[in-house]
Amino acid sequence: MEEEKEGGEEGVVEKEEKKKVEKKEEKKEVKEEKKEEKKEKIKRRKKEEKKEEKKGVKGGGEEGGGEG
Repeated sequence: MEEEKEGGEEGVVEKEEKKKVEKKEEKKEVKEEKKEEKKEKIKRRKKEEKKEEKKGVKGGGEEGGGEG
């Protein structure tokens, strides 16, 4: 009976280890997603800044007016 008990405890330990590994992997995925979101925000901001610069060069205005 003791052998079965030990085997059962090992199974519990293995399950706990798997849970820990899964949590770590999940955290990594979340970190990577946040990095990607940050990159996208930076890209969008740069695009907006370029648009603003172009508007300034053309003479401004929502219509894109000016001599440009």
